[in-house]
Amino acid sequence: MSESIAPDFDQPIPVFPLHNLVLLPHATVPLHIYENRYRTMVRDALKGQKTIAMALFEGDEWKDDYEGKPAIRPYVCLGYIVRHDALPDGRFNILLQGVCRANIIEEIPHDPYRMVRVKPSERESVMEIDLSEHRSGIESLLNDPLLKQLASVSAIRNCISSEIPTTVLVDLAIWAICENPEHRYGMLAEEDVEHRAVWLKSQLKYTRRTLATAARFGDGMNSDGYCLN
Repeated sequence: MSESIAPDFDQPIPVFPLHNLVLLPHATVPLHIYENRYRTMVRDALKGQKTIAMALFEGDEWKDDYEGKPAIRPYVCLGYIVRHDALPDGRFNILLQGVCRANIIEEIPHDPYRMVRVKPSERESVMEIDLSEHRSGIESLLNDPLLKQLASVSAIRNCISSEIPTTVLVDLAIWAICENPEHRYGMLAEEDVEHRAVWLKSQLKYTRRTLATAARFGDGMNSDGYCLN
């Protein structure tokens, strides 16, 4: 977590629940804010610590009670507004950068948007030397000729450098290669970076095997995936 944007866990934090987006630490996501309550949320956040907790709805209750307070899952990613554009009609375009994993302690009564108290959920930092084997395996897979054909893998390869900690690399790689909200949430809720690294390697290996199988059936592959005709 960057000290310059470290959240104040003593203060309630606005929560922005969605049904199909899970933010991960270190990743950035553009968001278009158009609902009145969330316009107010962004305005208030900009006056304060510029932090929003991105949450995922629990189940399908939100479909019938979206305007209310449908259940949300306990793990959230705290995001920092690194850029914002206020539009003339009151809407916002914001760029939100994931800062850290957190767990909801309680929801604070608040209108028109929801507020929560959270605590950090990341386990204590692991030394780089203890992650060196995982790092080597991940970089080897990201440099695999088959996987390099994927735009998502190519994007994360551009981020690789010795200066990027393995914890950051793991989260960025998961964000790049995995778009499934359930899988992303599972990795958001996983507090152990070594477990996340193992999962990432298994996903990359699975993708490579599938690409190899697809290649044997012809050219039905695009830059960001594959299909078997």
